Amino acid sequence: MKILLSFFLLMIVFRTNAQDTLKNKNFTDTTVDSRSFAKVEFESDYPGGLSGWTRFLQANLHYPNKAMRKNIQGIVVVQFIVDKDGSVSNIEAISGPESGGLREEAVRVIKISGNWKPAEQNGKKVKSYKKQPIQFKLVNDK
Repeated sequence: MKILLSFFLLMIVFRTNAQDTLKNKNFTDTTVDSRSFAKVEFESDYPGGLSGWTRFLQANLHYPNKAMRKNIQGIVVVQFIVDKDGSVSNIEAISGPESGGLREEAVRVIKISGNWKPAEQNGKKVKSYKKQPIQFKLVNDK
Protein backbone atom coordinates (compact mmCIF):
# COMPACT_ATOMS: atom_id res chain seq x y z
CA MET A 1 0.00 0.00 0.00
CA LYS A 2 1.43 3.35 -1.02
CA ILE A 3 1.13 6.28 1.38
CA LEU A 4 0.08 9.66 0.09
CA LEU A 5 0.06 12.65 2.40
CA SER A 6 -2.27 15.03 0.64
CA PHE A 7 -1.29 18.25 2.28
CA PHE A 8 -0.73 20.13 -0.98
CA LEU A 9 -4.40 20.99 -1.44
CA LEU A 10 -4.89 21.81 2.21
CA MET A 11 -1.98 24.17 2.77
CA ILE A 12 -4.31 27.13 2.46
CA VAL A 13 -4.68 28.48 5.94
CA PHE A 14 -8.26 28.49 7.20
CA ARG A 15 -7.81 31.56 9.36
CA THR A 16 -5.14 33.83 10.76
CA ASN A 17 -6.02 36.69 13.07
CA ALA A 18 -4.25 39.11 15.38
CA GLN A 19 -6.32 40.54 18.18
CA ASP A 20 -5.99 42.55 21.38
CA THR A 21 -7.04 39.42 23.25
CA LEU A 22 -7.25 36.00 21.67
CA LYS A 23 -10.83 35.06 22.50
CA ASN A 24 -11.04 31.58 21.13
CA LYS A 25 -12.32 28.84 23.39
CA ASN A 26 -9.15 26.85 22.76
CA PHE A 27 -6.76 29.61 23.86
CA THR A 28 -6.15 31.42 27.11
CA ASP A 29 -6.36 35.22 27.05
CA THR A 30 -3.05 36.69 25.88
CA THR A 31 -2.46 40.43 25.37
CA VAL A 32 -1.15 41.14 21.89
CA ASP A 33 -1.39 44.90 21.35
CA SER A 34 -3.40 47.84 22.57
CA ARG A 35 -5.61 47.59 19.47
CA SER A 36 -7.90 44.88 18.25
CA PHE A 37 -7.65 43.60 14.67
CA ALA A 38 -10.35 41.78 12.78
CA LYS A 39 -7.81 40.76 10.12
CA VAL A 40 -4.09 41.35 9.75
CA GLU A 41 -2.55 42.96 6.68
CA PHE A 42 0.05 40.20 6.27
CA GLU A 43 -0.70 36.78 7.69
CA SER A 44 1.90 34.64 9.41
CA ASP A 45 3.55 32.17 7.08
CA TYR A 46 6.12 29.41 7.06
CA PRO A 47 9.59 30.53 5.84
CA GLY A 48 9.76 29.83 2.11
CA GLY A 49 5.98 30.03 1.75
CA LEU A 50 3.94 27.11 0.45
CA SER A 51 6.88 25.43 -1.26
CA GLY A 52 8.99 25.66 1.92
CA TRP A 53 6.14 24.27 4.00
CA THR A 54 5.57 21.43 1.52
CA ARG A 55 9.27 20.48 1.58
CA PHE A 56 9.24 20.54 5.38
CA LEU A 57 6.17 18.28 5.55
CA GLN A 58 7.57 15.85 2.98
CA ALA A 59 10.73 15.49 5.06
CA ASN A 60 9.14 15.39 8.53
CA LEU A 61 5.51 14.22 8.47
CA HIS A 62 5.13 10.47 9.06
CA TYR A 63 1.96 8.42 8.69
CA PRO A 64 1.48 6.64 12.02
CA ASN A 65 1.77 2.83 11.77
CA LYS A 66 -1.34 2.33 13.90
CA ALA A 67 -3.38 4.49 11.51
CA MET A 68 -2.00 2.60 8.48
CA ARG A 69 -2.85 -0.79 10.00
CA LYS A 70 -6.38 0.32 10.81
CA ASN A 71 -6.82 2.26 7.54
CA ILE A 72 -7.50 5.51 9.43
CA GLN A 73 -7.49 8.60 7.22
CA GLY A 74 -8.70 12.16 7.49
CA ILE A 75 -7.96 15.82 7.87
CA VAL A 76 -6.46 17.05 11.11
CA VAL A 77 -6.81 20.77 11.83
CA VAL A 78 -4.10 22.10 14.12
CA GLN A 79 -4.54 25.46 15.82
CA PHE A 80 -1.57 27.36 17.23
CA ILE A 81 -0.17 30.79 18.01
CA VAL A 82 2.59 32.44 15.98
CA ASP A 83 4.20 35.02 18.28
CA LYS A 84 5.80 38.33 17.28
CA ASP A 85 9.20 36.59 17.17
CA GLY A 86 7.85 33.77 14.96
CA SER A 87 7.85 31.10 17.66
CA VAL A 88 4.88 28.73 17.83
CA SER A 89 2.97 27.84 20.98
CA ASN A 90 -0.43 26.64 22.25
CA ILE A 91 -0.41 23.88 19.62
CA GLU A 92 -3.58 21.82 19.64
CA ALA A 93 -5.38 19.49 17.23
CA ILE A 94 -8.96 20.75 17.19
CA SER A 95 -10.48 18.29 14.72
CA GLY A 96 -9.72 15.08 12.89
CA PRO A 97 -9.74 11.35 13.62
CA GLU A 98 -9.42 10.73 17.34
CA SER A 99 -7.71 7.34 17.02
CA GLY A 100 -4.69 6.11 15.13
CA GLY A 101 -2.28 8.86 16.12
CA LEU A 102 -3.01 11.31 13.29
CA ARG A 103 -3.74 14.20 15.66
CA GLU A 104 -0.59 13.53 17.64
CA GLU A 105 1.53 13.41 14.47
CA ALA A 106 0.09 16.68 13.17
CA VAL A 107 0.81 18.39 16.50
CA ARG A 108 4.33 16.92 16.58
CA VAL A 109 5.19 18.25 13.15
CA ILE A 110 3.98 21.77 14.02
CA LYS A 111 6.06 21.66 17.23
CA ILE A 112 9.25 20.90 15.30
CA SER A 113 8.54 23.37 12.49
CA GLY A 114 10.74 26.07 14.01
CA ASN A 115 10.08 29.79 13.73
CA TRP A 116 7.50 31.14 11.31
CA LYS A 117 7.29 34.55 9.68
CA PRO A 118 5.03 36.53 12.06
CA ALA A 119 1.88 38.37 10.99
CA GLU A 120 2.08 42.13 10.45
CA GLN A 121 -0.37 44.94 11.04
CA ASN A 122 0.46 48.58 10.31
CA GLY A 123 4.11 47.69 9.74
CA LYS A 124 4.46 45.99 13.13
CA LYS A 125 4.87 42.30 13.88
CA VAL A 126 1.90 40.98 15.86
CA LYS A 127 0.92 37.76 17.58
CA SER A 128 -1.61 35.76 15.60
CA TYR A 129 -3.35 32.45 15.71
CA LYS A 130 -3.42 30.05 12.84
CA LYS A 131 -5.44 26.99 11.86
CA GLN A 132 -3.52 24.59 9.65
CA PRO A 133 -5.22 21.58 8.03
CA ILE A 134 -3.13 18.50 7.29
CA GLN A 135 -4.68 15.64 5.31
CA PHE A 136 -3.64 12.04 5.87
CA LYS A 137 -4.70 9.72 3.06
CA LEU A 138 -3.79 6.14 2.17
CA VAL A 139 -3.75 5.24 -1.51
CA ASN A 140 -3.74 1.70 -2.89
CA ASP A 141 -1.06 0.99 -5.54
CA LYS A 142 -3.34 -1.27 -7.55
